Amino acid sequence: MRPNCSEVIAVPKFLLSKPINVVAFNLTWLGCVVGRESYWWAFAPVVAGYLTLLVQYRIFRVRKFLMLFGLGVSIDSLLTVLGVFQFGPTLFFIPLWLVLLWAAFTTTLFLSLEIVGRSKWIAAICGALAFPFNYAVGERLGAVSFGSSDTLALAAISAIWAIALPAMFWLAENGVRRTDELF
Repeated sequence: MRPNCSEVIAVPKFLLSKPINVVAFNLTWLGCVVGRESYWWAFAPVVAGYLTLLVQYRIFRVRKFLMLFGLGVSIDSLLTVLGVFQFGPTLFFIPLWLVLLWAAFTTTLFLSLEIVGRSKWIAAICGALAFPFNYAVGERLGAVSFGSSDTLALAAISAIWAIALPAMFWLAENGVRRTDELF
């Protein structure tokens, strides 16, 4: 009989905790934004390993993760196509470091930011404030440029994420009903 993966790899519980999740995300954010062209790839195996642990310990289901990850990547891609965001040369609509950052952020919806999602109003306020703030910091660090005026771009980001973040939390909670499957 083949052993269960959780029997093979003993992982200390603290690695699956909310504080570790928020620290891991913020380090990934910093590494991807500051080291976007040179060092983002170094975070890819760490994020992939962390995602594997979270799936293995059933913190979330793969389908839920992919749905939320895809939504975040799609919104940023759409904002790029519409000219709100401008990135340097990239193979896709958005750079790979931003795709990796979305993978890391999606984990926070299930762990460190889960408490924010308990209230649609708090989630809306956080979306309206936190996303523009993060993109403004990214812009100051040279990771992104705004196609229109900074004020218009940040207002658009604020409006979109005031709606999208509560929707993501709702999807994280209700999006996939089958709980007996890993995927």
